[in-house]
Amino acid sequence: KEIPNVKHITINDLDPTANERALHNIETNDLKKDLVQDEDDKDDKPYGLRIRHGDATHEMYMCRRAPGLHTPKPHQLCQSTQYDVVDLDPYGSAAPFLDSALQAVTNGGLLCVTCTDMAALGGAHPEQAYGRYGSIPISRATYLQEMALRILLHTMAISAAKYGRTIKPILSVGMNFYIRVFVEVNDDKAGVQNLSLKIGNVYQSTQCPSFHTIPHGMLNKKGKKIYQPTRAPATPTCEETGGPFKIGGPIWLGPLHDQEVVETALKRVSPNKQKHSDDAPTLYPNLDFIATRDRIAGLLTSVSEELTDVPLYYQLPNLSHTLKCTSPPLQQFKAALLNAGYRVSGYHKDPQAIKTDAPNRVVWDIMRVWCEKHPPTPHSKSSQKKRNRRKKRLGKNETDGDDEKNNNAEEGDEDGDEDGDVTGNNNGGGGGYIDTPGKILAIKPSIEVDFTIPRGGVGTTTGVARFPMNPEKNWGPKPASGIFSKKRKAEDSSTTATTTTSERANQGEPD
Repeated sequence: KEIPNVKHITINDLDPTANERALHNIETNDLKKDLVQDEDDKDDKPYGLRIRHGDATHEMYMCRRAPGLHTPKPHQLCQSTQYDVVDLDPYGSAAPFLDSALQAVTNGGLLCVTCTDMAALGGAHPEQAYGRYGSIPISRATYLQEMALRILLHTMAISAAKYGRTIKPILSVGMNFYIRVFVEVNDDKAGVQNLSLKIGNVYQSTQCPSFHTIPHGMLNKKGKKIYQPTRAPATPTCEETGGPFKIGGPIWLGPLHDQEVVETALKRVSPNKQKHSDDAPTLYPNLDFIATRDRIAGLLTSVSEELTDVPLYYQLPNLSHTLKCTSPPLQQFKAALLNAGYRVSGYHKDPQAIKTDAPNRVVWDIMRVWCEKHPPTPHSKSSQKKRNRRKKRLGKNETDGDDEKNNNAEEGDEDGDEDGDVTGNNNGGGGGYIDTPGKILAIKPSIEVDFTIPRGGVGTTTGVARFPMNPEKNWGPKPASGIFSKKRKAEDSSTTATTTTSERANQGEPD
């Protein structure tokens, strides 16, 4: 009704309540006349709308035959033709549906995927993320929002490669409490050979926000197209603090968006862009009645400004927290990177994100110069007490042996808290203690830092609301609907009753 030349739409859900709502929406939009029943099908994709109650993976596995195939193979005779667009929007993880969906999309078709299991993808339960996606996020990392997208894209790319297919991300965004990706799926066996160049791991310092992204494969340096395993970071420990690395991933290291498509969509959705003369061709769909138009425009504006070839990002407050100093103004920090000859952008989900192609040393050089101009504040009493306790513990470790000391050193985190600091060897020996800020600030800056904002700004569009407020109070994921939510409620009530009875028995009260 909104998009022309659409022949067929199949709506499938395992929850009968969802099917009832789909039918209600069809009736509300006056499309019941286009409803097709399965027993009336003369074609595998008849014109109209079809609602099915069943397993989505079965529906997609039965739609794997390429359209226009005149001589199908024997195992394809029972299959229907592929879809041009498949949209997965489950409650939770889309991982169980990816294998079938990547086969059910036609060559050059679009696959849209939504995942709401942010507890797993966001690092709160890395063991679940590894089981579902074959990748492990780095807990407490500041770039977890983007890493979640890249974990999902990695899983999709690996699944597609098994069938000689590749993915091309069109748009990958984190919105509210979920992530959503739009990818183009292509039959490209030659492109599968380059997959090792786009998949890699993250090496995150345990003592500061420094990180490295390393692909799994690389080409021979002699110019020949010979693939070989890549190398780990040049130094086995963090160059700034000497702390060990944590390894996360694998993740997708390629672009997250197709900027040409994003620019086209931005022109369509921006205010006053659809106003045209009577002679101009009509644009579909009509976006004048979309309530979230301004939010979409702000999101696409941020996406259009992102660096496409730079995975992950720093967070400015996190850099300042590590050094225990005041935070530089965001525009001045970006200007310092631009003046040093590097590129910089933000990230559409984090207003304080710093996405740049500058190495870790340059980022910290800017912070070192900032600390010279704005010295960090002295340690508070509570912080000093923690430092003293840490020193005593380290002194005991020196008498007990080096094994315990090494274990403590590996317990650090990238936030640079005192509990994560490691020992440093003073020039005079004797078990000296140097905290993380002291190690980083002890290194002299290697570049000239200029915080002057260029006349043309730092490359961001003004007058656009990129990070709007939540539309209502208590905004967040809602519980599942239908029979599945009733089943969960019954299980929860049963568990609560059992727990209450057990507590009463322990307290000696009658049930």
